[in-house]
Amino acid sequence: MPNHISNKLRIIGTGEQVTEVMEFIKYDNVGIGTIDFNKITPMPRWVFGSSSDIKGICISDKEKWGKDNIALGWARLHWGTKWNAYSQPDNRNTKDTLYFKTAWNGVPDIIQKLAWIFPNVTLEYSFADEAFGSSNCGIYRFKENEILEDTYYQSNSKEAYELAFDLANDGKIPSWYKFNEEKNTYERVNND
Repeated sequence: MPNHISNKLRIIGTGEQVTEVMEFIKYDNVGIGTIDFNKITPMPRWVFGSSSDIKGICISDKEKWGKDNIALGWARLHWGTKWNAYSQPDNRNTKDTLYFKTAWNGVPDIIQKLAWIFPNVTLEYSFADEAFGSSNCGIYRFKENEILEDTYYQSNSKEAYELAFDLANDGKIPSWYKFNEEKNTYERVNND
């Protein structure tokens, strides 16, 4: 199993612009409040494993087709994660904000591409690993072809913990974490 990454995407624009983006990225069979990476960068039909009748990919498939020509490898290369977005829709979603999960990594590159597709909106994107405090977290703001913000936090920093708490836990600090003022960060504690 992968580490699950909590993601948040906020679309800033007029109501009409926000709706246009939401309509564009939605899973057709689920509706607004979802994001389907295939809408931004479609996986080609020729990629082995892109068909719903393929249930798994094995080492021999990778050897036969090449790692970038099987679904998992292609997705990593073009989406930044091995699977499409999942755990959606999320009950925290609003008219302009989506929450979703990805496997192992955040997906700033595909969100940046979405900003190229919709140059009149600003996209605020953040992600954090389920391993609270991990350096696998960040905050971005994109506008057309500009990166307005690109922030990563050091592992075990106060900011890395707080971003993860915000994205994965609605801002609540789990009971097994306490803030250590001397170290200016959070640490795991035993609540026995």
